Amino acid sequence: MVYIFAAHKGEVEHLIKKLSLGKRKTSFPFLQYEGEEILLTITGQGQINASVSVAATLQEEKAKKGDLLLSLGSAAAILGRNRAAEDLLGRWFWIQSLEQESTGRSFYPDLLYKLDFPEARLLTGDKILELSPSGNSGIAGDSDSKEDIVSEGHSDSKEDIVSEGYSDSKEDIVSKEFSGFEKLLLYDMESAAVFQAANFYLAPEDFFFLRCVTDFGVNPGEETDSFSSSSLSWKEKLQSLLQKEEEKVLRLIRFLQEKSKERRKEEEGELAFQQQLQSLSESLHCSFVMEKQLERLFRYALLQGISPEEIREYLERNFGGKNAEKDVENAAEEDTGRGIGNDFEKSGGLVLIDKRAGKKALSSLKQWILSERTLQEKSDDSGNLLTEGRLAKSYPYQEHFQHIYVEEAILQSPDVERVLRKFPKAKVIPIKHYKDVFNRKKQGRLAQSRSRKLILAKKEGQRLYDGAVVCQDFSESHFCYTSLLMNCPFHCAYCYLQGMYPSSNLVMFLNLEDYFSDCRKWIAEKGSLYLCISYDTDLLAMEGIYPYVEEFARFLNQENALRIEVRTKAGGEGLWRKMQKLPLSSEGRKRMIFAFTLSPEEIIEEAEEGSARLSSRIFAIQKALEEGYLVRLCFDPMIYHPRWKELYSDLLQEVFEKIPMEQIHDCSVGSFRISESYLKAMGKALPSSPHTQFPYENTGGYYHYPKELMEEMEGFLYSRLQEKLPKEKIFRWDSQGEGSVNEK
Repeated sequence: MVYIFAAHKGEVEHLIKKLSLGKRKTSFPFLQYEGEEILLTITGQGQINASVSVAATLQEEKAKKGDLLLSLGSAAAILGRNRAAEDLLGRWFWIQSLEQESTGRSFYPDLLYKLDFPEARLLTGDKILELSPSGNSGIAGDSDSKEDIVSEGHSDSKEDIVSEGYSDSKEDIVSKEFSGFEKLLLYDMESAAVFQAANFYLAPEDFFFLRCVTDFGVNPGEETDSFSSSSLSWKEKLQSLLQKEEEKVLRLIRFLQEKSKERRKEEEGELAFQQQLQSLSESLHCSFVMEKQLERLFRYALLQGISPEEIREYLERNFGGKNAEKDVENAAEEDTGRGIGNDFEKSGGLVLIDKRAGKKALSSLKQWILSERTLQEKSDDSGNLLTEGRLAKSYPYQEHFQHIYVEEAILQSPDVERVLRKFPKAKVIPIKHYKDVFNRKKQGRLAQSRSRKLILAKKEGQRLYDGAVVCQDFSESHFCYTSLLMNCPFHCAYCYLQGMYPSSNLVMFLNLEDYFSDCRKWIAEKGSLYLCISYDTDLLAMEGIYPYVEEFARFLNQENALRIEVRTKAGGEGLWRKMQKLPLSSEGRKRMIFAFTLSPEEIIEEAEEGSARLSSRIFAIQKALEEGYLVRLCFDPMIYHPRWKELYSDLLQEVFEKIPMEQIHDCSVGSFRISESYLKAMGKALPSSPHTQFPYENTGGYYHYPKELMEEMEGFLYSRLQEKLPKEKIFRWDSQGEGSVNEK
């Protein structure tokens, strides 16, 4: 459903007619109009009216994440001493950030699509915006000018609120793609309240706030409720302005209608899945735990192209008729007092059996799915449908990093300027704290991954962390990691970051001197430090944006008790050139370890989006060895594939042929593993990925492949590596030892 909210009927009256919306006859206290996939509500003026009407509507309609919200209405342009031309009147703007004047809190809708509208910031106040005697905008009843009020806490000077970017020609004013700070600031009395109320139900990537400039504030004593004014000419003037770009607004609404239809189809598909799951669960007499296992297995099977009919046929063939009778008779002999044989009856060819036999059937089904089927050439973890492809042509996704959020405290820093120079066309949005964007409620990682934003911030508090239990420490006594980035520029389908963070956007921490200071303190206290600086991201992939590895290389030269590991899935000549340029002595290069994750080419194509090809990684490994760096080969995580043995055999053959193994520092081996909480979050974020729906086993709060499969995969790779490397150079994940993660 598309929920449209406007403060006054007069603001959307023309749209109601064009969309053929009918008035809803209801006792609901707010005026509403409805049509195909649309419910339009008139909230009334002010934040209280807006919050009450939005919350009441969404609660009454049982709105949920996936529904869409469009907030429409008029706004005043807040102008400084250099008042902009009348050309702004009648122009619709897409709101990129909203600030609530009374609290100072800011809110940020996701800006995923390339819409037809220029962007602006918006301030929501409690009073009518009035013009001062000098012609500047101000709050009715306040002595301070509006420009003084809104500029406090922002980097923009009072004179620059509008003058920069709006003192050009008419064409520049209305169509220019603004680079740098968005100077135009609008004012209304509802938007911040709409956002806050809606965010209890809906996701910020599904919020669209559009405002049309209809004035620059009102003169003191002027009628304040424009659409209740007795002046017919004033009403006509406002509606004329609102209709000036009517077709652009209608195009967006139609886009949202089509998007809503597709989401409804997805809901219907999920409902059908749940019905099929329930039927199968009843047939197998599943307990609650068994049903959850069945659901994961069922989803995984469907992602591999196995239909529900094929699953039932397999169960009927192996557990129906005489096979089922034999199972029940055997179970009855073990426990004659339970009268298991009385549970016999048939339903659609599949015999209803007891829970014990159901477990056997479930285990058999799992083995069949894992052994007989192959992964699709490319799993559809994007959720894209054919119609969505058509929608993308209407409004394509923004390119990555077209919006850059910058904490106000570091806006003027040279490091921020250094990054911004890499993105001259990006729109820069000042924020108070990175969590205001990164930690918003109800974000959708999948949607954000199509148009990722960059957030530049300063890391406060703890910056060095002890290595996690599920990661290799290579027998280092002081193994730590640090997070210079939150999230990764690559998008691996199995990556735990998708369960760790609420957002797909990328946070870059730029206060490197603080990190260096922490390292010095650690070394002074402990005597040495083994630091992984690319622990849960890929810094080398970001080196062209900000030279983290180069800066740490300089620091490494100064600290003889420091060793650094840089793990990566990057490769090629570009990476080699970066390694050549690192300002490291020969001795320093022996304390800089490049750890390359190696996967079969088919796994890279299917599950490691954006990363380097296998041949490129091998090329970079060869050059790193030539440059005198220590190189670690990481066959970790091993990813299951029905042809895993063939794929990993081919991988090792290529590695052994092209890499001088005697020069390799060491290797790590481990199959995919992840914490229970992360996998649960990943399943919600990527419901259509086989890597989130795989039927894993849980041991001590960590999910892993079935024990027999895990041992076979890791044992195979471990034994093959011993053909080329001594045992003490091969580190293998040990799932048995409590707190011990390696075996030599």
